[in-house]
Amino acid sequence: MQWGKVFFLVITAVFINPGWITSADAFHDGGVGPCSGCHGGRTAQWQLNGADPSSTCLKCHAGSGSPDSHHVASRDGTAMSAGGDFYWLTKNFFWAGGSSPGDSHGHNIVARDFGFRQDIRHSVAPGGNYPSGALGCTSCHDPHGKKGGRISGSGSYGPATSAGTVLGNFRLLGGIGYGGGKQAGGYSFQYDAPVARQGSARKFGESDTSHADYGSGMTEWCRNCHKEIHGRRSPFVHPSGVRLGKGMVDNYNGYVKTGDLPGSGATSYLALVPFERGVMEAGQMDPGSTQGPDGRSMVMCLTCHRAHASAFRGIGRWDFDAKNITKSHPAPGDGGVTGNDVLYSYYGKNPASYLGSSQKTFCEKCHGR
Repeated sequence: MQWGKVFFLVITAVFINPGWITSADAFHDGGVGPCSGCHGGRTAQWQLNGADPSSTCLKCHAGSGSPDSHHVASRDGTAMSAGGDFYWLTKNFFWAGGSSPGDSHGHNIVARDFGFRQDIRHSVAPGGNYPSGALGCTSCHDPHGKKGGRISGSGSYGPATSAGTVLGNFRLLGGIGYGGGKQAGGYSFQYDAPVARQGSARKFGESDTSHADYGSGMTEWCRNCHKEIHGRRSPFVHPSGVRLGKGMVDNYNGYVKTGDLPGSGATSYLALVPFERGVMEAGQMDPGSTQGPDGRSMVMCLTCHRAHASAFRGIGRWDFDAKNITKSHPAPGDGGVTGNDVLYSYYGKNPASYLGSSQKTFCEKCHGR
C-alpha cells in the first residue's frame, strides 16, 4: 500500500509539473508533450488551458518574434516564421484606389483569448467544406502527434530513428484520417502529411541558406480542406502539385532578380519562392541547400502562399497585385499602417535595397521576364 501511494504521487507530480520533464524531452519532440501543458483548465471545453484549442496553442506560440522564433502571433509583425504571423489578420490596409482587408491575409483561426475570430467572408474553406467557425491550429496540426508506430523524434528535423520507431509527421500535421480537430465534428483527411525537413540549426525561420526543404505531398495535403481550389470549377487557374517543366526549371535557376540573369543553379534557391524537390525520403532533403530545381521538382501551394498568414491578400508571400515589388502594399502612408508594418511585410528586408528599385513580381522566378 505504501509503495502504491508513492507511485501515485510521483506520477501525479510529473503530470502536474512539466518541469520534471528533462530537457531531452522537448514539448513537441516528435509527439505529444506533458498533458498539463495543454489540459487542466476547469471551464474550457476538453479542460483546455485556453478558451478554445487555438487559444491554448497561443499561450506558448504568441509573442514578439524574430527571424527564428517559435511564435506565430505577435502584436507587431515580428513573428517571421516560415508559416507567417497571424498578426496580419488584425491589419486592414487601404490606399487611394485599393484596400487589403485583414480577413484576406491568412487562415482566420478562432482564438477568443487572443482576439482572433471567424472569417467573415467564407462559411467554409474555399474549394472545400471545412467549416470556418471550427478553424484553428488543431485543424491542421495534430496536438497528439499520432502516427503508426512508436515516435522517436520530430519528423520536422532529422531523418535518423532508433530501432523499431518512426519519425513524427512534419510540423505535427495531421495525416490520413485526421479529423481536423475535435471542433470540426467528424471531418476526415484523405491525404497524408507532406514529406519535408527543417534544419535543426534554424528550426522555425527561413532564409536562402536555412529553410524548410520540401520533398513531396504539400499540395495534396492542402487539398484535405481545399479540394477544388485548383479544380475545373475554380476561378484559380494556376497549377499546383505538378512538375515545373524544363523551361521553368531553367528560368528559376537562371533568375537572380529583375534584370540580373543568368544565375547559377547551385545557388538559385530563393526562400520567397520555394518548391518541392520531388523526393519521398527525409534523407534526400537538405534544409541548407541553395540548389535550385531539377526535372523532378514541383510547384506547390506554398510556392506562392504562406501557411498561416502574411501582410498580403491571398496569404501571398509577396503582393500579387504589385507589378513592381517596391510598389507593394502596405506602403508608407497607407491607412492602417502602424509601427514597422512595411518593413516586416517582407521579413525585415526593404525590397528596394535588397533587390533594386526595378524588381518586378516574383512570378518571374519561374515564368521569366
